[in-house]
Amino acid sequence: MKNICLIGMIMLVCFSCKTTQKERIPVDSQATQETVALYNRLFGLMEKGIMVGHQDDPLYGHGWYGEDGRSDVKSMTGDYPAMFGFELGHIELGAEYSLDSVYFRQIKKYVREHHARGGISSFSWHADNIATGNSTWDCAQDTVVRSILPGGSLHSDYLMWLDRLGDFFLDLKDDNGTYIPVIFRMYHEHTGDWFWWSSKQSTPDEYKQLWVMTSDYLRNTKGVHNLLYAYSSSNVQSKEHYLERYPGDEYVDILGFDHYLKGRSEENVDQYKIDFERNIQIVTDCASQSGKLPIVGETGEESIWDTSYFTSIVYPIISKYKLGWILFWRNAWEPDKPNHYYLPFPGHPSEADFKKFIEKPLMLMNSDI
Repeated sequence: MKNICLIGMIMLVCFSCKTTQKERIPVDSQATQETVALYNRLFGLMEKGIMVGHQDDPLYGHGWYGEDGRSDVKSMTGDYPAMFGFELGHIELGAEYSLDSVYFRQIKKYVREHHARGGISSFSWHADNIATGNSTWDCAQDTVVRSILPGGSLHSDYLMWLDRLGDFFLDLKDDNGTYIPVIFRMYHEHTGDWFWWSSKQSTPDEYKQLWVMTSDYLRNTKGVHNLLYAYSSSNVQSKEHYLERYPGDEYVDILGFDHYLKGRSEENVDQYKIDFERNIQIVTDCASQSGKLPIVGETGEESIWDTSYFTSIVYPIISKYKLGWILFWRNAWEPDKPNHYYLPFPGHPSEADFKKFIEKPLMLMNSDI
């Protein structure tokens, strides 16, 4: 009897230690069970490998738009990416479709389908400039963020935008009516200077207030509890640079960055490698210290002119680190953007290289998760 009790106590202690080690709590104290489960699943998957992500993957691709069941990645590999990225720009206007001319009802449809097969979805939000009525890239002013904070002249108007944003997330439900957990990568690339919330358009304190106001409103006023919040800078030079606008561990679940290979010279490639790895080191170090999940929020090389980009540039760097996922930007469908694509498609010169990339044991596609 003594031995049985002793064995039972040992098993209980071991189970408790194992549970404690694995348990990850999102910053939203009221997060749904499914959202908590997703957060813990993401950490578990990171131990297995790095998920491959693609922006707007099932919605359109190079030379096609809105064909149900189609995907440039699936057409090449027979499988979907593990991670889908989606865009919510113009949801704030009450529009039926996004700034990329994608109907929001279609985005919801594909989030549900991807969730049903075990896939994960992430959202960015290129909201318009509420002060001017122009696009998110209208960043000539340095007063927009200030104007939408509490006490600002446009605060009430902006809260209506957040209402519409929250309503979208509250409509993400599976066939049983359960909220689908997703990642919200809001106010991204803030260390750059090309959005109205960026470094030259707002002070660090104003940016932090914007982040806190938005997440508090979604959680406490709208009752949105199916979100994990991702902080994603642009290219940074140091840990101090990365954390300058960080709103605090109590407001962020995931740490990432966005950085692209631009230019076609050997010098451009070399600089990209240096910057890319530096940013990964910063993000993974910060994530390790704060208990957050590290990711590559966006990356890629437009038109993929280097046909060994995936296996000779990206993989040798990311394979040295534990990352939740790496998301490549979209393959534009618009006829006036024939070279705006970041993953290959059937017949592209880099198709073989991409296939080799995803066949690496470390890389996870939809069927791998």
